[in-house]
Amino acid sequence: MPQITSELLLTKGLPRSTRLWDIKTLNLSGMQLKTNDLDPELFSQMRSLQELNLSGNLLSDIPSDLKLPNLRVLNCADNQLEDVTLLEHLSALEELNYDDNLYMTISDDYKVMCLLPKLRRLNGKDITSSANHVRFVNGRELTNRVSAHWDQNYKNQLPQSFSATHINAVRKDFVKSAMVQIKYGPNSLRDFTKWRVKIIAENFVSSLVEPKENTDAGSEEDTKTANAGVTHKAAKSPRKPNRIVASAFPEESPSKRLCLQPNSAAVSPRTPSRLPSSPRSCAVSPLQPRECKKETTDPLMTKNTPKKSKVTSSPKHGPHDPQQKVIDLEPLHFLQCHSKDNSSKDFTTQLWACAFEPSLDCSSGEGTRSSRTVATCGGESVCIIDCETGHVLKKYKVSGEEFFTLAWTSLTMVAADQQKRKFNVLAAAGLKGVVKLIHTKANFCYGEIKAHQKPIATIAFSTKQETFLFTGSYDKRIILWDIGIPDADYNFNASRLLTLEIDSTPLRMALVPSCPDRYLLAACENGCFAWNITLNTQQGRRQCEVEIQFPIYEKEDKESDYHLVDGLAFLNDDIVASKSAMQGSIYLWSWSQSLKNQKNKRGKKVDAYILAELQWSQTDLPYLMLCSCPEKDYVLCGDEEGRVWMYDVSMCKTKSTSKKVTGPTQILKWPTLSSVGVGKLKGTMINGVTVDPSFGYLVYITDKNIVAIWKIK
Repeated sequence: MPQITSELLLTKGLPRSTRLWDIKTLNLSGMQLKTNDLDPELFSQMRSLQELNLSGNLLSDIPSDLKLPNLRVLNCADNQLEDVTLLEHLSALEELNYDDNLYMTISDDYKVMCLLPKLRRLNGKDITSSANHVRFVNGRELTNRVSAHWDQNYKNQLPQSFSATHINAVRKDFVKSAMVQIKYGPNSLRDFTKWRVKIIAENFVSSLVEPKENTDAGSEEDTKTANAGVTHKAAKSPRKPNRIVASAFPEESPSKRLCLQPNSAAVSPRTPSRLPSSPRSCAVSPLQPRECKKETTDPLMTKNTPKKSKVTSSPKHGPHDPQQKVIDLEPLHFLQCHSKDNSSKDFTTQLWACAFEPSLDCSSGEGTRSSRTVATCGGESVCIIDCETGHVLKKYKVSGEEFFTLAWTSLTMVAADQQKRKFNVLAAAGLKGVVKLIHTKANFCYGEIKAHQKPIATIAFSTKQETFLFTGSYDKRIILWDIGIPDADYNFNASRLLTLEIDSTPLRMALVPSCPDRYLLAACENGCFAWNITLNTQQGRRQCEVEIQFPIYEKEDKESDYHLVDGLAFLNDDIVASKSAMQGSIYLWSWSQSLKNQKNKRGKKVDAYILAELQWSQTDLPYLMLCSCPEKDYVLCGDEEGRVWMYDVSMCKTKSTSKKVTGPTQILKWPTLSSVGVGKLKGTMINGVTVDPSFGYLVYITDKNIVAIWKIK
C-alpha cells in the first residue's frame, strides 16, 4: 500500500509542473490507503486544496495534524472510520461524506454538525436547518439543563467565596453526574447527548473560575467551543426561545399555494397606517373618477422631461468638490403597479421598499453582474419589475397585508436529479408580522414564517450565511432566523436562532461587511445600536453592545429630538452613511474608528468617528431611507419634494475629517408628470431609493404609488 508522495500524485493525472500549493482538487479514491499513508508534511503544502476524495480506502481516522485550511469538500466514504471528532480541525468543511463506514451512527452525524460550523451537506443531504437547530437550539436546551443541575445539586457545596481548589473538588463528580442525569432527545442520540453534556459541563465549571467575555467570540477557537458546547458565565439560565418549524403549506393542499400572477386584482382596499404615532401623514386631495382604458402598470405620461436629464446641484446647497463625478440620467418609466383594485386613480398607496435582484449569471468570468430586475413593495402587493422595459414581470398580493420591507437572497437547492441549482428567493414582510418567502422564478410563494406578533419594519439577509434572515419589528426585537433551504417539493424548516433586545423600533439594519458573522448595526427610533451576533449556545437573547453617539445630539432641546436614526448603509467595509430625522445632513463615519472609542471608554455609548457631513434636505419628516452604491462610491437619498440627492463620496474616503458641510454632487429633480383625468402630479415624499450594483439604473418609490425608473448614462 503506497504512502502519499509527490511521485504518487503524478500518477493521479497531475502534470509534473504542478506545484503542491496550487492543487485545488485531489482524487485518491480506491488506493487501499491506511491512515499512516497520509503524510501530514506533504499535505501541509497543499494549502489551496478545496476538494479531497479519500473514498474506498482503509482509513481508521483523519489525522489531526493534516492541516488543510481551505478544504471545503471531503469524501471519505467506504473506509473504516470510528471517530468523527477527529475531523474538528477541518473547520472550513462545507460538504462531508462518510457513508459506508461501519461504525458511524446517527450520534456521529450530530457530533459533526456541532464540530464543523460551516457544514451544509452531509452524506449527500442538505443539513442546513437541522444543523443549526442542533448547534444552537439543542445547545441552549442542554446548557439550561446543565446550569439547572448545578444550581440544584452542587451550588450549595461551595462557600460564598470560592477558589479553583474548591471548584476542582467537585468538578469531576459534577461532570459525571450531569452526563448520567441529563437526558434529552431519543435514545438513538444518547451517545451524542452525553458527549455534548460533558463538553458543556466542563466549560461551565471552568467559567466559574475564569469567566470569559463574549466580545471576542469571533476567533477560530471560540467558534469551535461555541459549536461544541458553551462557555458559561453565570448560573442563571437564559430564557429558551421557541423553535419555529414552518412547512411550505401546512395542512393545505397544493392547490392552495399562492401563485404570483401579473396584474392580479386586489381583494381588499384596506390601507392601514404604518406609523400612527409619527408626525408624518400622506396629504393627497381626492381625485375625480375617470374611466381606466389601460392597465395601471403602464407608465405615466412624462411631459417636458428631456430624455437626457443632466442635473446639478444649486450653489445654495453648499460647496462640492469639482472632481466629483456628475452623471447623466434618462427617465425611463413611472409606474402605478401597486394600485388598490388595479385602479389608475390610486395615488395614495404608500410604497416602502425597493431592492435589486442579485444576479445568478457569473459564468462570464466578470464576477457578480448587474441585475436589471427590481422588487418593490407597498400596500397589499410586491412587484418584480424589468427596469429596461418597464414590464411588471410578477405581482404578488395578500389581502389585508401592507408590505413594509423586502430583501433578496440566493440559495442552492439540490433538485430531484441531485444537481445543484442556484435560485433567488425574495422575502417580504409587513403589517401582519409574517415573512413571505417567494421563489420568483418558479412564480409562487412557497412558504411563510410567523416571525413576530406585531408588524415587521425591516428585514435583512446575512451576507455570509444565505439562509440567515434578520427581522426587526414594532415589538422592539430583532430576531435571527435560519429559513433553511427548500427541497425539490419546497418543504423547508425555519428555526429561530437569536433574539436581540432593544427599546424602540428598528428601521434599518446592516451587517458590518468586515465581520458579517459578528456584528449587526441597526438604525432605530431612538438611536443607532450594534449587537454581537456571534452564534453560540450560551444565550438566546442579547442586549446591544454599542450605542453610537452623533454630534447632532448636542443640538437637542425640548422640541427637537435627533435620536431617531432613519437612514443607514455601508459604503465599503468600514464607512457608514447614516442620518437622523430633522438633521438636515448625512454623516459619513468610520465603524472601526468608532469601535476604538468604545475600547478606550469601556462603555456602551461611543462617539461616531465622523469623516464627512453631507448637506441634505431640512425636512422634519422621518423615514426617508438613504442608500449607497459601494462599487461607485455614491450615496443617494430622496426628500419630501420628490428630489433625489446624489453624492460622489470617493474623495471623502481619502480625506481627513472636516467640519465643513459638503453639498450634493447633484440633485435629481421631480419630473413633470401628468395623468389622464388628474393632470399634473406634484412632487411627493420619496420613501426609498436604490441603484443596481453596476450603477446602470436608479429606482425610487414614493408616497403617491409611483415607482420611478431612470437610466444612468
